[in-house]
Amino acid sequence: NEPCDGENRPYFRPGAGATRGQLTKIVSNAAGYSDVIPEAQHTFADVPPTNTFRMYIERLLLNRPGVMSGYTCGGPGEPCDSQNRPYFRPSNPLTRGQASKIVANTFYPGCILR
Repeated sequence: NEPCDGENRPYFRPGAGATRGQLTKIVSNAAGYSDVIPEAQHTFADVPPTNTFRMYIERLLLNRPGVMSGYTCGGPGEPCDSQNRPYFRPSNPLTRGQASKIVANTFYPGCILR
């Protein structure tokens, strides 16, 4: 239901929510991270090398270890793999608290959120 205007400009949808994966891309790009991530590196069990957001997630973790922790494996529908990696759930909607934590830990790593 979004007709094109005369210039075929895309829609931004400023009132729409974002997923955890989308926010990592936004924050990683805003921070200027452009590290090359090895193909074999994937921290989260549900973020394989083919995932659209893998590179941005790994870049944030490389530059700001602990910026996000994910969810421990072993929960319903999240079996532990041989490395007991956590799950990131990149397609899940993000809460305001999660967004605040990722942004604050990226741009203000010494700040303690209360």
